[in-house]
Amino acid sequence: MGFYVRNSTSNPISVAVGYYDSGCSPITYAKRGWYRIEPGRRAFLVAGSAANQTFYVYGHDSFGNWWGGDFYTDVPREAFTRCWIAGCQGQGCRNVGFDEINVGNFENYTLNLVDSTQGAFKSRRTLVAKKRKTNFKLGKFSFIKSPGKVGKLGKTRKPLYGKRK
Repeated sequence: MGFYVRNSTSNPISVAVGYYDSGCSPITYAKRGWYRIEPGRRAFLVAGSAANQTFYVYGHDSFGNWWGGDFYTDVPREAFTRCWIAGCQGQGCRNVGFDEINVGNFENYTLNLVDSTQGAFKSRRTLVAKKRKTNFKLGKFSFIKSPGKVGKLGKTRKPLYGKRK
C-alpha cells in the first residue's frame, strides 16, 4: 500500500513529494526528494495506505519539462527530508510549486507524469508537463531510494495555496 509515481515520458525525471507528517508543526506536512524515476518505471514514494490522503508532487527533467502547481516551498539541490515550512539556505535552494493530489479511497495510488507532446488528456491520475528553461541542476548526492513512514492521521494543516516566500 502506498503512493507511487510513474514516469510515462522518454526522459528520466527527478521527483519530490509532500505528505502528511504529524511530527511537523504548524503545517503537518513534510517534503522529501529527490527520487530519480527512469522512463517507463514506477517509484514507490510514501509507505502506508494512501486512502483519503493528500499528497504534493513536484518533478522536473533535464530538458526543461516540469510537473507542479501552486503550493510553494523551498527545496535544496541535494537529497532531503524536512518539514514543509522548513526552508533551506545556500546557492542550491529554490522555491518551487508542488501540485496537490487528492487520492480519494484508493489504498494504492499511482500518479502518471506525462510529456505535453504525448497528447494525453488530463485525467485524475495524470499530470502533464509544463515547459520552461531550467537552471536547477542536481548533484551526485541528490537522490534517495527508500521512502519514510506515513504518520498517524490526526488534525492536519495543509500547505497554503499560491503562497510564495
